[in-house]
Amino acid sequence: MNTTWSFTDLTTTESSTDTYLGPTAAQSTNFPGTTNVFTSTVGTSTNDILFKENAAELSITGAVTPDLELNYSDDNALIGTFPLNFGYTNTDAVAGTYTAAISGDFSGNIIKTVDAYGTLNLNDVGAGAYSGSITRLKMEQIVTLSLPPYITNAGTATQTSYYYYDNSNGNLVFRSNTIHIVIPFASIDDTTTVNESLLTNLLHVNTNVVQEFSIVPNPVHSILNINLETPATIKAVVVYDLNGRRVLQSNHTSSIDVSALQTGMYIVQVETDTAIRTKKFIKN
Repeated sequence: MNTTWSFTDLTTTESSTDTYLGPTAAQSTNFPGTTNVFTSTVGTSTNDILFKENAAELSITGAVTPDLELNYSDDNALIGTFPLNFGYTNTDAVAGTYTAAISGDFSGNIIKTVDAYGTLNLNDVGAGAYSGSITRLKMEQIVTLSLPPYITNAGTATQTSYYYYDNSNGNLVFRSNTIHIVIPFASIDDTTTVNESLLTNLLHVNTNVVQEFSIVPNPVHSILNINLETPATIKAVVVYDLNGRRVLQSNHTSSIDVSALQTGMYIVQVETDTAIRTKKFIKN
């Protein structure tokens, strides 16, 4: 309780792009039950976390990185029923298949704890400094890797993640993720840690500019149409959620298919050859 975290000496190494979309046909087939896919792209490296959302209950159905794929086909990883409160803890069994330098089965546990709250301080790494009241969610996953029918314990994979949520609006502002993979007979012993500042100034830049286009229909179920009030060439149409995360993009078009988005309010940004403009819309 009342902890203070001061991550005030961070430096920018790379920028990432986060997207939240519905699963592709292949993802739905390979990871049954998936309803949403979170993709983080850094340079040419892409990482996917696949989720199943049932009412307010959220589970992980798969995780795909350049080095390791976990498919929770036998037992999904339950995160919990949101909203989660300080003191929440839960341990859930997980099982499925993995693909790395070798392939086989895995089983283990995922432990979730809302373990702390207090003040988080971040220095400016490109989107402004931050100091605010947060609540932290810790997730630790420990699985044993096997190669049936010959090796029941080929190695281990441990993932420890911390998520820092702003108490005033629920936005995720910082996360830390460490993955440790050990497969002795394959001479694999790798540890990767990524710290990410998720601050964005998107909502503070363009919301007050004069709007020079209209959108129809609004609310919208499938196709959102862009009507420019003055002649111009549309270069890109980008949709953001209210946390400032890009969820859709379409280039050189006056419409965009938003049918895969969840119900809620979003921001559409239209870039032309002369300006960038934004508007809010409701997906129903």
